Amino acid sequence: MRLAILLALAAALAHPARAQEAPADTLGSVLVEAAPFALAPARAPLALTVRTRTPAEVATDPAVGLGAVLAGLPGVWVSDRESYAQGERLLVRGLGWRAAFGVRGTHVLLDGVPLTLADGQTQLNVVDPALIHRAEVVRGPASTFWGSGAGGVVALSTEAGPGAPRLRARALGGSYGLASASVAVRPALGAGRRLAAWGSYLGESGYRDHGAVRQARAGVSGGADLGAGREVSVVGLLAVVPRAESPGGITAEAFREDPRQTRPITVERDASKELVQGHAAVSYAQPLGSVRLRATATGGVRTLDNPIVPRYIQLDRTTAGLRVTAEGGAALAWGLGLEGELQRDDRLETSNADGDPGPDVLTDQVETVRSGAVFGRLSAPLGPLTATAALRADLLGYRADVEGGADGGAETRTLGAVSPSVGLAAPWRAGGVAGTAYANVAGALDAPTTTELGNRPGGLAGFNPDLRPERTWGAEAGARATVPVGGGAVGLDAAVFAAAVRDLLVPFEEDDVTFYRNEGRTRHVGVEVGVQPLGLPLGPGRLDGAASYAWTRARFTESAGGLAVDGNAVPGVPDHLATGTLTWTAPPVVLGASGEAASGYVADSQNEQAVDGYLVVHLRAALAGLRVGRGATVSPFVAVRNVGGVRYAGSVVVNAFGGRYVEPGAGRHVQAGVSVALD
Repeated sequence: MRLAILLALAAALAHPARAQEAPADTLGSVLVEAAPFALAPARAPLALTVRTRTPAEVATDPAVGLGAVLAGLPGVWVSDRESYAQGERLLVRGLGWRAAFGVRGTHVLLDGVPLTLADGQTQLNVVDPALIHRAEVVRGPASTFWGSGAGGVVALSTEAGPGAPRLRARALGGSYGLASASVAVRPALGAGRRLAAWGSYLGESGYRDHGAVRQARAGVSGGADLGAGREVSVVGLLAVVPRAESPGGITAEAFREDPRQTRPITVERDASKELVQGHAAVSYAQPLGSVRLRATATGGVRTLDNPIVPRYIQLDRTTAGLRVTAEGGAALAWGLGLEGELQRDDRLETSNADGDPGPDVLTDQVETVRSGAVFGRLSAPLGPLTATAALRADLLGYRADVEGGADGGAETRTLGAVSPSVGLAAPWRAGGVAGTAYANVAGALDAPTTTELGNRPGGLAGFNPDLRPERTWGAEAGARATVPVGGGAVGLDAAVFAAAVRDLLVPFEEDDVTFYRNEGRTRHVGVEVGVQPLGLPLGPGRLDGAASYAWTRARFTESAGGLAVDGNAVPGVPDHLATGTLTWTAPPVVLGASGEAASGYVADSQNEQAVDGYLVVHLRAALAGLRVGRGATVSPFVAVRNVGGVRYAGSVVVNAFGGRYVEPGAGRHVQAGVSVALD
């Protein structure tokens, strides 16, 4: 809070800056960034939701977790493990439930940079939710665009909209030792050029024992119009995590006794992470006659020290990629693309000597993934409809070079798949209401990651020779519309879907190590509805936000792996889920409410363990945009999380060893801060 006061004083004493007129908001040509081709939402045959956070929400919502950004988007669930070491669990239509850490089954992008790697795994360490301005979600199989790990797509953007301040600084403090600060700058460079940079720090002792974190994140993006339709853009992302402790799961009995506890051995072995992660991308686009060409080169690094209870993991990762697309046409629109990616993991796993690398070498190998893909799409008018067909062919080559020992030598796996999609979109307009009805059928590929392949039962080196890719086939139909109301609007979204998953990649634990096997098939069917008030007049102010409800029935349809699970519920997926976030703004007063409600759900494939349903509500209040000088404003805010003090499982460890499947959510706690902006 001392830092918050200093920031407020600095803004008040700052040299007066010349105020600039904020450009009027205009609704121009909107394109879907979650696809590699330029798709207009009106003609996209996809279950697509776009949400832009308001300036008041960005300034006054603590948004420590990604759930604050994605709340209210139908079919999306961010379950919070209360562990920065493991990361949040992100599910789209119940896909991604198997993730023991990070994200699986969903392709994630930040400022156009794919965070999902060649083998389909995603780490969100470089994402600071408080600085996200826009989120796009494609629900359902999207491998025709992004390949492995694309049962859904989440595209996040830190790019501020028109009228955003040139500088915004924020300080935040709260319960559980929370201390956070961030700054974002957008210098004025003149027409045709743009630059934005941000940085943040977060430290917390954590809700649970052994749940502390210290992490810093930064990003920079820029671009230039080179004339004649040519443009270049660059993005850089960095996360440095000196320490992130992992409290792990606990049993239901321990949860009832004290949800903040963890196992003593977790502390003794210092289950935690220390990492550095960076991404960079350079993109160049230019017209060639009537064809639009774009090439994007990406690169990344990740170094990791990760003691877990039975072992100590050290990993050095480098990645590189190149994507080239060409598109053209008007009524008959087409696009073609080529993509190549390389991932190299230098992995060393030893015994855990009370939090330090032990003398026993368990795995010492270099894991390489090379992937190549060709993809394309074609859209054509069919009377009032637009028909779209897309196809992608992926080929992935895995190689493990094992150092020494009886298992020494090279081991390879080659996996591939063809992912098609076909869809129809019917744009319509009635009075001032504009909408789109759509239907599609699509396939998705979810290849095993190097971690999933490398964790072999029995402790052998190399890759699991029996693990196969997970394949999903989905169908959906739905509609979205925008209804003008007063001076604002209401966005409506509804969809029904069905998805069949075969060769399911199912996690199971043995002695605190997670392994994977292909376990039969599942079927996901459901209904999703969403509502987005967009500047909706309400009393003296306006209402913005999003709210959604999803019914998802995910069940095993075939047993495998020696387990009789046919007919069982898929673990980690509630049948009923409602999430939402609302912000009422009547300058300078800002009031907000958010929360989620989930029905009880099972935590293991045998359906012997389960957690109860819950309703958690968060409230916040702020005074936004208080003038303290020419061009300077201050916005103090306070939030109460889990107002009712509900004891609940924020997430679960699927198929956890020893019944330690509960990952408790945080109790009632307070967060407060101040945001300072300079025009």
